[in-house]
Amino acid sequence: ELLVNNFAEAITQTIKSPTRLAEMMAGRAKYMADVIEKSLNSDDEREVQSNLKSQMLSFQNMLIHDIDNKAFADIYAQTIAYGMFAARYHDPTLPTFSREEAATLIPKSNPFLRKLFQDIAGYDLDERLAWIVDELVRIFLATDVASIMKNFGKSTKQEDPVVHFYETFLASYSPALRKARGVWYTPQPVVNFIVRAVDDILKTEFNLKDGLADTTKIKIKKTVPKFDDRAKNKSKITGTQEVEHEVHKVQILDPATGTGTFLAEVVRHIHKKFEGQQGIWSKYVNKDLIPRLNGFELLMASYAMAHLKMDMLLTETGYKPTDDQRFRIFLTNSLEEHHKDTGSLFSNWLADEANQANAIKRDAPVMVVIGNPPYSGESSNKSDWIMNLMEDYKKEPGGKIKLQERNPKWINDDYVKFIRFGQHFIEKNGEGVLAFINPHGFLDNPTFRGMRWSLLNAFDKIYTIDLHGNSKKKEISPDGSIDQNVFDIMQGVSINIFVKTGNKKTEELGKALTASEFDRQRIANLAGTILENVLDFLSIRFQCR
Repeated sequence: ELLVNNFAEAITQTIKSPTRLAEMMAGRAKYMADVIEKSLNSDDEREVQSNLKSQMLSFQNMLIHDIDNKAFADIYAQTIAYGMFAARYHDPTLPTFSREEAATLIPKSNPFLRKLFQDIAGYDLDERLAWIVDELVRIFLATDVASIMKNFGKSTKQEDPVVHFYETFLASYSPALRKARGVWYTPQPVVNFIVRAVDDILKTEFNLKDGLADTTKIKIKKTVPKFDDRAKNKSKITGTQEVEHEVHKVQILDPATGTGTFLAEVVRHIHKKFEGQQGIWSKYVNKDLIPRLNGFELLMASYAMAHLKMDMLLTETGYKPTDDQRFRIFLTNSLEEHHKDTGSLFSNWLADEANQANAIKRDAPVMVVIGNPPYSGESSNKSDWIMNLMEDYKKEPGGKIKLQERNPKWINDDYVKFIRFGQHFIEKNGEGVLAFINPHGFLDNPTFRGMRWSLLNAFDKIYTIDLHGNSKKKEISPDGSIDQNVFDIMQGVSINIFVKTGNKKTEELGKALTASEFDRQRIANLAGTILENVLDFLSIRFQCR
């Protein structure tokens, strides 16, 4: 009944409150998700493959293999809502707004969402969905999104108004979903610390004086198709060939981008170096920043929001795009190698995203892997590619004998797979930094001894800062109070920074340094006051036993 009342409420005046906008968006999006789920269930009962069902199956086949109608409806409805939001944010003609107009206003920096909205704007949009999408349009017609978000950021003093707005949206859309999504949003002080720490390490360990802002370029070899110039059909592929290609040395990748919190913080950190140099900022962003920032995200709604966040942040910094360059945040499963798919139009759009992401996996000399990977006990990410890499963690220290564990299932947690993913890219590059915040179980649990040995074998230095917060262990703070987790979860977490300079001898193991062992003043300078209590904790020693 509340849903119907919220939906039926008339929009009689301009919406100026961000909370009001979030609640009204949530009401329409929730109703839309319900319509989508019922439509998909109806298609199943009638054994009909509508365009909507075809999109859901493509998503299931290529991204989330165990997704059901309800979960897809949820993601799809939120994506449409935030796609509309992004379109209206860029709308210079406030008196008018429509599905068709939204399709032209989605930034060209997000080609996937533009294609999706061109489909939504067309005559072929499922009629079961069209009317509710148009109701969402009516909300935005009464809203100046750019003005609301500008004021919202100031009033909340939030560095990340997009996430704060989304949490307000989720509180109305689904409180349970808000709690489930909570682990996605890394606290800003933690993000800030990790980004500054990586910047510091690039300067001190790799002699890159500009750190994350470095513009050095290197030449790499890429495998490209070879065409037969003598044939009448010039597009006939006769094989492959290696060509030299110039790219930036400091390539940054967040393989679990979420709503783009880490990549946004990298942009903020670099922008500070350009204070008073606004004239060269846009050129730098186009030529030396966007080409280096890479992100992979599995969930469509988060992906849409990451693009929105990056777009709003760069606009706020005064960046003015001079071309149609896309942001290199891709809708893809990081832990799978992509197989080209053909079929529906939606499937082809997903394939295009995955192919471009695959080019990064295959060719990019990734030097920095950063982020907050998902945590999921026995995960469903079991592709041959990542499971083959995981075999290195399922051996006894020394890397020759199979791990003698009766039940090693915790090694298959998603966060462990993402650490292995990051290790793979840094090893492939020969040098670099892997910086994650993730559950701290791998630091001392005997099951992870093979993983610890593999990491010590691969990296020169490993910095671990145990933030504790494990409610199962009933950990306490130095003052005797209950140790609170930085996330609303039961698992304790740690910040882990793995450094590979390429100077370590192959047979040597790297050094593992805990907060009590490495330069306290240096970490205090990086953290300011935000993580000062961490320094009082006795960190767990990182060992192979």
